Amino acid sequence: MLPLPMAALVSLTITFKLEKNLDYIQAVIGQALENCSTGCSWPSMPIIGALWTQKVRRWREFIVFSCTLSSFTRDKDAVAQLIRSCFSSFFGHHGGSPNLTSHRGVIGLLGDSFSDKDSSLSIAPGFLYLRTCRTFHDTHFVSNTILRLVIEWAHNLAARCSSSGPSRLKSGQTSLADAAAGVREVATLGVSLMCIAGGGQMVQILYEETLPAALMSVRDGENVETSGPATVLEGYAMAYLLVLSGACVWGAGKTSPAFTSAFSSRRARAISVHMEFVAGVIDDNVALGCNPATWKAYVSCFVGLLVAFVPEWVPEVRKETLRKLANGLRGWHECELALELLERGGPEALTAVVESLL
Repeated sequence: MLPLPMAALVSLTITFKLEKNLDYIQAVIGQALENCSTGCSWPSMPIIGALWTQKVRRWREFIVFSCTLSSFTRDKDAVAQLIRSCFSSFFGHHGGSPNLTSHRGVIGLLGDSFSDKDSSLSIAPGFLYLRTCRTFHDTHFVSNTILRLVIEWAHNLAARCSSSGPSRLKSGQTSLADAAAGVREVATLGVSLMCIAGGGQMVQILYEETLPAALMSVRDGENVETSGPATVLEGYAMAYLLVLSGACVWGAGKTSPAFTSAFSSRRARAISVHMEFVAGVIDDNVALGCNPATWKAYVSCFVGLLVAFVPEWVPEVRKETLRKLANGLRGWHECELALELLERGGPEALTAVVESLL
């Protein structure tokens, strides 16, 4: 059942005389077999694992782990479940902020050991993600999955601070401020997973395709809150995800001469495309599918993060686009934020600043 080149490689390696003091060779053989099996037919790695388990039983856990990784190279459902498990292991199954001293947080995500000799093989989802994320071929699917989970966990946080229900049950609720802080943590985890898996390419897809599509799509078929804190926190979550991911891969400013050639053009393109989309919605040239409260929270938070933390990005946007955004913010009575946006647009935006004060 193995392709001929793979069968030849297995036949050669499986004849090695392996002693315990040569266990380091598993890193060489294992990596070679993993790399070859990713380009072969689906059952290759499980077959190789079965053969090697008979040869060296003490490598059983290593072989099982290697065979497990092969499923994530071809099965999108497995990738989606792995990403969901990363969120659940970090935040727990009921939402809320992570407790870094419990079996959630970083320990829940990455684990505190590879395996325990007194128990069966148990691998943390974050460890699996780190070992497999570079083999995810569909970056659009991964980007959509992470964004969808960030929004889902934002809704979970909103449900915890909902004011509905009997007053005697409100003692376990969280405040809106705590929920907003939790949204930042959710977005930070999403940014980490996204940047590790796809780097700048996946972040550019997020700016130009994934997030605009999410704002334009109507999610009537899903169990999504349409009012209250959920709509606001959803907008905050998307804004934090966007700005944090961009800052991670492109930086907040011009930090070195190498930055200009390596990142400046990509960053300018992605930011300009996204800001043009936002301005198009404000000018009623693009129809939205999300809740109006979500859109308003997203734009206000996004612009607020831009002017406060990454002002170097603003001059890269067309001045006409900045004017449209400022006019939209003034229509929402966000005059101060509109003025700050224009002020950071550079000398060419000074005319718009003066006009806004008249």
